[in-house]
Amino acid sequence: MVTSVAKKSFLLTLRYLASRFSILLLLQLATQIVFIGATHNNSTVNARMHLLVRENKQIPIKLSAKTDFEHESTDLIANVIYRRLSGLQKSMMPNGAIAANVLWIRHQARSWYIEEQRYGEDLIIGGLVKNDPQAIEAGFKMFDWGFAHQVDDGSFFITGDRFHSTSFFVEAVARSLLVIQQSPYAEKYADQVAKYKPLVHRAARWMIKPNIWKIGIRRNKPYTHRRYLVATALGLTGKLTGDQELIEYAHKSIEDGLSLQRPDGVNPEKNGHDSSYQMVGVIYAQRWVTYFPQDEITPKVVAMINKSLLWEQTRILPSGEISTQGNTRTAGQEKGRSGKVKGIDRKSALRAFAYWASVTGNPQWKENAQKIAKFYY
Repeated sequence: MVTSVAKKSFLLTLRYLASRFSILLLLQLATQIVFIGATHNNSTVNARMHLLVRENKQIPIKLSAKTDFEHESTDLIANVIYRRLSGLQKSMMPNGAIAANVLWIRHQARSWYIEEQRYGEDLIIGGLVKNDPQAIEAGFKMFDWGFAHQVDDGSFFITGDRFHSTSFFVEAVARSLLVIQQSPYAEKYADQVAKYKPLVHRAARWMIKPNIWKIGIRRNKPYTHRRYLVATALGLTGKLTGDQELIEYAHKSIEDGLSLQRPDGVNPEKNGHDSSYQMVGVIYAQRWVTYFPQDEITPKVVAMINKSLLWEQTRILPSGEISTQGNTRTAGQEKGRSGKVKGIDRKSALRAFAYWASVTGNPQWKENAQKIAKFYY
């Protein structure tokens, strides 16, 4: 626990910073100082506070004005995460089904999941970044297979885990369409955007139906990352279609997620920490920041992301491997939709640090991304 002396020093430091920097920068610094104060003794706190003040002069006062497409085009994301788009295409059936849905078609699984079709987002955005029309068309085919199963109320016929699975797909489609509009290929794919926009809007509207929302939120309760997934799915669809009510529901989900973060930066999953799902939630929150930089809740989301990444940094081993020790979900306890045991989602971990480096200009995050990339790729 930080002593009264440390608290006084902390407050004096914040007062000094407030006279020189923006509120957003101050939030970034404060979250790092609080994190250190919770885990180190008093003398270390004072020394590290001064060190952080010096180091964080490199952080820009304002977040980057780059688009999502531009962030996705940065080196580590473009050339590591999107380097093997052909492999994802090959794993897709000719009709567009992928992953667990292939097993369902072959009568090897009892359920299909609309969320599996979200990988069309990787193909479309990756294809835009890498100038790969074949990948983009494959992504559209994945979306087409998913929407072929949409019914009149906007839901997806007998999909497993209806609310959660739908939120994945809605986020993927809405974001893909927004990124298309930001890319040099906006005109080329304008017809596809026009085609999918009412379909994804209808799915998002289904999610906020009172009975659907109530049940879905209750089932999401043990998982913090789902708050940011739902918020981004609804928020981006609202942005795409001009539906303010969807953005209002997104706010509710974000506020709930922010209330769950622990002082050490952990966003709990099943009442504990999980170094994989921590990053899954962070990447959805980062997308909120990119699309809603002026929103009143965004500074709080920025602070949450900084604390989350600082905690995740403590899980990165010297080799670059991410420790699963103590994880509540991805240390062998759970299986994914296809029956494989869940482990670290290396793409989410790499993307979370690399994307935030692009958003903030802070080289600390890029160094962590490079370290992770070196180990896993």
